[in-house]
Order: sequence, then C-alpha cells, then structure tokens
Amino acid sequence: MTAQPAERDAAARTPEEQREFERAQVAAHYQNSPEIFSLVLDSALTYSTGIYLDANDDLETAQARKFALVRTLLDLKPGEKALDVGCGWGSNLLYLAAHTGAELHGITLSTAQREELLRRARARGLESRIRVDIAHVEDLTPPAESLDAILFSGSIVHMRNRAEIHQMAARLLKPGGRLLISDCYFPANERGDRSSRATDYIFYKTLGYCLLLNLHEELGMIERAGLDLFYIQDLTASYARTLEAWIDNIRRNRDRIDQIAPGFASPLQAYMTVAKLSFARRTAIEYMILAVKGRPRIQPIV
Repeated sequence: MTAQPAERDAAARTPEEQREFERAQVAAHYQNSPEIFSLVLDSALTYSTGIYLDANDDLETAQARKFALVRTLLDLKPGEKALDVGCGWGSNLLYLAAHTGAELHGITLSTAQREELLRRARARGLESRIRVDIAHVEDLTPPAESLDAILFSGSIVHMRNRAEIHQMAARLLKPGGRLLISDCYFPANERGDRSSRATDYIFYKTLGYCLLLNLHEELGMIERAGLDLFYIQDLTASYARTLEAWIDNIRRNRDRIDQIAPGFASPLQAYMTVAKLSFARRTAIEYMILAVKGRPRIQPIV
C-alpha cells in the first residue's frame, strides 16, 4: 500500500511535533457550531456509531443501546475514576454521570465542545460530577494507577503515537482497570484504494488527521503495554446505518446548516457518504475493544 503524502509527513515528525499538529488540525472540525451537529447527530450529540439490532431501530435507540453497553463494559462503581479521551460534546460523560457514581474527567481539543458539554451538564444538574479540560492525552501527567477506566470513543483514530498512548493508559490504570476503545480500522487484507483522493479528503482535509491501523496492530500495542484483551465486537454494519441516519439529517436540515456555516453541509455530507460506503463494503471496519489490567472484575459478555 502506498502511504498518503500527509501520512508520510506525519511519519517525518517527532512525537512532539505530531502531538502539536493533531492539537491544531483535529480541533478545527469540532470547533464548528454545536447547533450544526445537533441537526445531524442524535440528541446527545454522539459522534460515533450506535448499535442497531433491529430493522426498525432509529438513531436515538441505537445510541442509547451503545451508551448502555459502554456503561456495562466500563463497570464503574461509586467513587471510581474514569477518563474520557476525546469526550466531544459529552454524550458518554453525561450518560455515565447520570447512571453511575463515578468521578468523571473528559478531555477535548475543542473549546466549542467543552463549552457545550458544560452547558449541557449544568442543564442536567451534573456539573459537579464532571471535569472537562482542553488537552491532548499526551499532555496528561496523573499519578500511576490513579484511574479505574479509560474510554476512547471515536477518538484514538486521531492519534498517531498509539504505542506510547497505550503504555500511558496501562500505567495510569489501577489493577483491574478497564480500557475501552470504539473506533475504525482497515482490514489486514487491503480492500479498495486506501491512497485515493477520497481517503485524503476524509482523513486530512475534513477531520484534520486520522490513522486507521489494522486491528492486529492496535491489539498488539495494547498487549505489549501489559493489558489483556477481554472483549471485541464488530460494529461495522451499525456504523453504516449510523452514517445513513446522519446523512438523512443533513439532507433534511441542509438549509439551516448552510445558514449557520455557509457551504459546510456539502463537504459534511460528502465525507459521511464516503465513510458509509466504506463500512457498507467493509473496506473499513468498526470495532469495540475492551482490555483489562490484570484480573477482570466484570463477567464475560455473552
């Protein structure tokens, strides 16, 4: 496979330079008005896949099912501490704050996301339960074994220094701690043209920076960091349906989106359409991954 020019540039950067590149470039997409995303996503502003099980499921149902599964897999008890890396507008944080007694910390690169998250937290009376900072995960320096759970939902794809991030996660988790990732990957056998203009458009022009690994590459880094794999689920079909719902919402609300940000609806729909086709054709795969540090506390998911 021929690497994209943008990925060759990323490979030439030092880890510190890449972190600063991600801080600047990835944030830009998420700095758009939250109202735009409220016209596209579900009511919780969840910018990751839901879980569809029935032909009649709508977007709200699929995202609610995903929240419930995240809660089950993180298994947070009162007083436990969790970090949501790339917390977005707070869909998972707010759900967990409302349904667990955990202490919750989110980080995002976007000031617009942080402001909207805190506004939503205040509206629900949850502001005392959630801390939100503007930070890259590589900025963090909490004590070793200070966290019970770490969540990356649709965010680790924006980070290139994955091995170091997994080492960091393993260091920060307490014994029994959980690492949960929901994100997209390339299949190991190459399908489609990964160096196409469409790929460049999504990964670098629209979203700032994305790196899709093969699943075995991510799992290997997790295991080498000292964590044990506990659960993996393929959510590819669900992501295709999630994207289809988002595209329908763009079509329905195109005029209002373009009033807020002239010309934004077209590139947003274009990137989501390419992504939907990629998941429908399985040239990209969406997985949910749970790893644990030491002996698992939760029961196997059946």
